[in-house]
Amino acid sequence: MSSDPTENGIALSAMDLVCRRGAGENSFELRVQALDLHVGEVLVILGPNGAGKSTLLRALAGLERSANKHAVRGGPGPVTLVFQRPAALSGSAEFNVRAALLSKRLPEDSRRERVARALARFDIGHLASHDARTLSGGELRRLALARAFVLEPRVLLLDEPFDDLDAEGQRSLSLDLQQAIADTNVAVAMVTHDLRRALLLADRIAVLARGRLVQHGSRDDVLLRPDSPEIARIVGMINLASGVVRRHTDGTSWIEIDEGFEVPTTADLPLGSDAWIGIRPEHLKLDVGRGDGQSIGKAVVESLVSDGLATVVTLRVRQRHFTTHLLSGRGLARRLRPGDPVSLAVRPEQVHALQSDSSR
Repeated sequence: MSSDPTENGIALSAMDLVCRRGAGENSFELRVQALDLHVGEVLVILGPNGAGKSTLLRALAGLERSANKHAVRGGPGPVTLVFQRPAALSGSAEFNVRAALLSKRLPEDSRRERVARALARFDIGHLASHDARTLSGGELRRLALARAFVLEPRVLLLDEPFDDLDAEGQRSLSLDLQQAIADTNVAVAMVTHDLRRALLLADRIAVLARGRLVQHGSRDDVLLRPDSPEIARIVGMINLASGVVRRHTDGTSWIEIDEGFEVPTTADLPLGSDAWIGIRPEHLKLDVGRGDGQSIGKAVVESLVSDGLATVVTLRVRQRHFTTHLLSGRGLARRLRPGDPVSLAVRPEQVHALQSDSSR
């Protein structure tokens, strides 16, 4: 078997990675058994504050020591880390990008071409002669990415690349970044707290909690089939409830989460077992007779909050709260008011359910 991970389309591989910091009550340990970064793919790393996301990026970049010295392996080519708070050198934006190539023996024509291409890739070619220290926060982020891509990296590690950007800045930067990744086939690992951006860019997702890699896999597998309620919350499956499997009908298990309130799922669960369910907000529907799924009961609107694109609707179902999303400015999003009664519906195949640990 070859020892070169790139022969299998893997640009960087971490195996038995263990990073320790501090001592006593202030100690922290990151432990990742196995994680690969694939050529031309984006791995998004999610997790709560303090889970070890930035530590993992630093370890993949070789900036954090692992107890196993050979934990991180990869093929030839730069591994470039773009920090959460990008800084600029004194001088022009062009000089900042050129500075990344100082250690490279390149003909001047090639150097000039690579710098111009990197600036244009992130739409800051017109700022080439500007003092980099006068750039806005969004422009500095674009400059940091241009500085990274001018190196033609094998692996790109991004720590909160959309932090502090407004909605339009996030949108345009994510599109430019998506195109740059497609053009260069670079392997990317990205830490972000912005789940919406993560869903647009991710091919795969890794979830960290308390310094452990608790789940990783394809984007849809992790988003739609989280292994625990904790992971479900991290990946945005916030409609969670526990209950008991009361009946089976035509390949559907009905889980009673409150007396007389049952939710259907296609998960094959033993009758009488304890289980938990998770429903993504976009999969919980307000039943208006359009065949959006099976009716599961009544709710009351508690609040509506819009960001201009989506309206987040909080619903009270007896003593529980659920959330759904509507398109802002149209249909129900315009008509609904707090206190309004509504009916809920779900498609059983979109209700994630697993047995509770106590039933296994």
